[in-house]
Amino acid sequence: MEFGGAGTSDGLVPSFPPPERPDDATPVGEPLLPSDPTPVDPERPADPGRRRLITAAAGVVVALVVGLGFVLARSDGAPPPKPDIPLDAWAPYWTLEASVEAAPSRLGSMREISPFWYIATGPDTIETDPNADQGAAERFLDIARDADVALVPSIVDALPAGGMASILAEPDTRTRHVDAIVAFAEDGDFDGIDLDYEQFAFADGRDTWAATRPNWVAFVEELGAALRNDGRTLTVSIPFVYDDERTPDSGYWVYDHGAIAPHVDRIRIMAYDYSVGAAGPIAPLDFVQRAIEGTVEAVGSPDKLVLGLPAYGRNWPAGTTGTCPPDTELDGVVSVNNRTVDDLIERRQATPQFDEATGESSFTYSLEYGEGDAQCVHTRRVHYVDADGVALRMDMARAAQLDGVALWAFGFDDDAVWDAILPTTSS
Repeated sequence: MEFGGAGTSDGLVPSFPPPERPDDATPVGEPLLPSDPTPVDPERPADPGRRRLITAAAGVVVALVVGLGFVLARSDGAPPPKPDIPLDAWAPYWTLEASVEAAPSRLGSMREISPFWYIATGPDTIETDPNADQGAAERFLDIARDADVALVPSIVDALPAGGMASILAEPDTRTRHVDAIVAFAEDGDFDGIDLDYEQFAFADGRDTWAATRPNWVAFVEELGAALRNDGRTLTVSIPFVYDDERTPDSGYWVYDHGAIAPHVDRIRIMAYDYSVGAAGPIAPLDFVQRAIEGTVEAVGSPDKLVLGLPAYGRNWPAGTTGTCPPDTELDGVVSVNNRTVDDLIERRQATPQFDEATGESSFTYSLEYGEGDAQCVHTRRVHYVDADGVALRMDMARAAQLDGVALWAFGFDDDAVWDAILPTTSS
């Protein structure tokens, strides 16, 4: 997920810093935090227009390619795609304005909705992120409780590197943390809990994984049993694995997907953020397929797996020529999503191109600064997953017989996204 920058229209900086990847953690091309909002485009006005749709011809070609892929996949005896599939979503606090407006008409189409503004700050403490608009958060919860959707809030590990691993390493503090989560679920009258504990993968270092892995499994087993005793569910949102091994090429094996599967109701696979530091696709189709297959192999079945669907993109600096004026401030990496990218395309008179291989769109534009001897041209590159891309990944989940899909994120979507995914959703 993504971290919001101060002064952006999507939200403020989270109350906890984004964890940094250790050099030995994961190669480029594996996801950052789904909990981690990237700064949004500061040029964007508050009320952007809808995203420009891909041409009909491109959509037809993509549909034919995907359909052929399904036929080939079934030729070896694999089951046919599910006719429909449940839809879940995370609802981050920095999209609350849009989410509150859309919730009455959209939540009824979902199985689970996960408010994304709760943080674990110690063994006994689950808090609301202070950057969340409390009034809007309460309005969203009220709407969700009136809708036919399970309310399953996400809890993010907001401790410093190694903090949660230390809590889970000791049976006493581990049980205290279980008790705190169960009490939080009861106090909020929630239907279940979603754990988004990513520090293990992105902050603690790969050399800690072997020690953390069994403690994490013990924690999930204890928490799952306690929540079930209260009639509640347990979901975990974790990165993928490529196989059932523990090699440097295996992905995020610290989470022991296979061992926790009997103790959870669902595992949401964070199959996105393929490109972060440099311009590139967000979740190319071959990467998503490999993540699905590897996680199914590790778990042994697709029955509890839910595929994360990105409805966003990134806008990278791609180079600067000339000499910019001394006071020029050039943006770094900022985010776009389906609610904002159309406006950017129109303002920059860009022409998006759809790549059938990655299932994503991209475009480039340039900005000029200064005059005379002090002038420069700053080029930027944008990659994003639009409505057609969301539908493609949803079809991959259907083909793999997964238990559902989870949209990252509610509030990033537009009408085109819903037009694309609703025909194959089931409640």
